Amino acid sequence: MENKKGLTLNGMSGINFMFIMNAVAMIGVSIYLTTHFYNTLYPTQLGSGSSLCNLSSFFNCDAATYSKVASVAGVPTSFFGIIVGLLFLFASLMPSVAMEKTASAVAKYNFIGCVILFIFSITVLGSLCPFCTVYYILSGLACFLIWKYGINSWVPDVKVAGLWGVLLLIGSFLMHQNTAGKEDIRSKLNTSIVQQFNTMASLGDPAQESPYKIHMSTATFAEAPIRITVFSDFECPFCKVVAEQMPELVRRYPGKINIQYFFYPLDNKCNSNVKGRFHENACDAAYLAACDEKKFAEVHDAIFAGQDKLKSGALLDVANKFNLKNCLEDAGNKAKVITAINGAIQYNIKSTPTIILNGKKIEGTIPNGQFFAIFDDILSGAKK
Repeated sequence: MENKKGLTLNGMSGINFMFIMNAVAMIGVSIYLTTHFYNTLYPTQLGSGSSLCNLSSFFNCDAATYSKVASVAGVPTSFFGIIVGLLFLFASLMPSVAMEKTASAVAKYNFIGCVILFIFSITVLGSLCPFCTVYYILSGLACFLIWKYGINSWVPDVKVAGLWGVLLLIGSFLMHQNTAGKEDIRSKLNTSIVQQFNTMASLGDPAQESPYKIHMSTATFAEAPIRITVFSDFECPFCKVVAEQMPELVRRYPGKINIQYFFYPLDNKCNSNVKGRFHENACDAAYLAACDEKKFAEVHDAIFAGQDKLKSGALLDVANKFNLKNCLEDAGNKAKVITAINGAIQYNIKSTPTIILNGKKIEGTIPNGQFFAIFDDILSGAKK
């Protein structure tokens, strides 16, 4: 019997099996990204927002998760990847000319979308999501396999496309409702977060006050009712999220909040507690920030603002802007950074960011709404 032109129409060939495994991988990656979306934006536990997907300031998932392209009308963008993967899988398991024609068209448009998102990530976000990149590669492979071995079409079969379109709409509606439900229960989660916070062990404020202040409402750190100590790494993407949270916290609680900073670069160039050089520019960034205590808050913001360009001279730009050209090689600054790193021993710091809020340790961070709930509870307790 003569073989038909088609990737999926001639039984379980090696190429067809590869296409099936590729589709399964696309589904798996998309499920992970969808889970990450909800865990990051709607955490249910203190510090649950970080992920194994954050490898460096450039390769991280959080920048994409917090961006405008992370969802469409409350539906995670990654959900569409699940649908595409399922279409490819069913095209192989239930082969027909109509199914493969539809899969061929979808593969092309899906890959074009991936290229657009890739360019957006590089040029606008200045970072690349590792798991998203895996999905882009898998999408490219799927597109190539159908183009090379299957039916080549830009136009899907009307009936098959209509059926999958209905499934997409139903799934999108359910995902939208799920997102809306999570928004509705934020207040309940906030109550739970406050209860968790109140039952956490109190480790006390740092034994030595840091000279590096992000914001001070009182003369000394201990005088404020809300006291935040941040152990952070300038090359850590989630630390940048924390840095960008602080101004809103300060605006919301004027005169009530003090925020101090401790350096904790994940680089054994200056941090002997770290076994490798995970962030190779973090120590130099810390040396620069440590140079002038009076300029620290501004330098802190400038370094994080240029986090994605630290390898291409952003530190020198910051040094020139704040007239700190000699700070990177100053042995005194290196000693200051090591002193700050030693402050982490009290809390057994292992990762960044780690926040000490009124003596209680939060690894990672939480949405500002949950900070507000905790702060309100702290302030109501202070009035009693």
